[in-house]
Amino acid sequence: MAKDNNRARAMELRKKLQNRLCDLQNRVEKSASEAFERVFHERMDTYFAQEDRLDEMTVLLSQMTGELDQADDLEELKKLAGRLNFLEEHFEEIDSQLYDRPMRRLKGRFNLFEFLRQWETGQTPGIRNEINSEAEAYRELGVEPGAGLKSVTAVFRRLVKELHPDRRGGDRSAEPKFRKLVAAYEFIKKKMAV
Repeated sequence: MAKDNNRARAMELRKKLQNRLCDLQNRVEKSASEAFERVFHERMDTYFAQEDRLDEMTVLLSQMTGELDQADDLEELKKLAGRLNFLEEHFEEIDSQLYDRPMRRLKGRFNLFEFLRQWETGQTPGIRNEINSEAEAYRELGVEPGAGLKSVTAVFRRLVKELHPDRRGGDRSAEPKFRKLVAAYEFIKKKMAV
């Protein structure tokens, strides 16, 4: 009985995801063609930057369509739904920049892309100085000092996935730990680049 229930929920979720993917693909295509007509002549620099992002998004949506076709259980479909949420929000950001309008954002959704963008531009308050030494960074990530970037990155990705609010039913209580992990990872990455 439980298997049948899960199978029915998976089929329902798959259908919803297919509709959302199709809708987003259509919106991306429409935005790309309209942007050329409207934005190219007025703000060429904005157009080229956003065109690359739209092309990248088209590739990601195509990959997700293939993954959706192969997903066979409810958990895989839920992961795809989380990724689709992220892409929908990312598209809204691109679209708002193309047309110089405020971004329509879903309330309460944690945006990893925005968080990392703010990190890179130094706009995230109080996060840059959370890690003061290499030893502290390795300890925060739970990795042996001197570990290679590949293993540090693998541990970082695993931990970030565990702490992400989408994985925790929207619970943002782990955000301070999440921020500290990002700071530790960036600290190590910067040290290795030198």
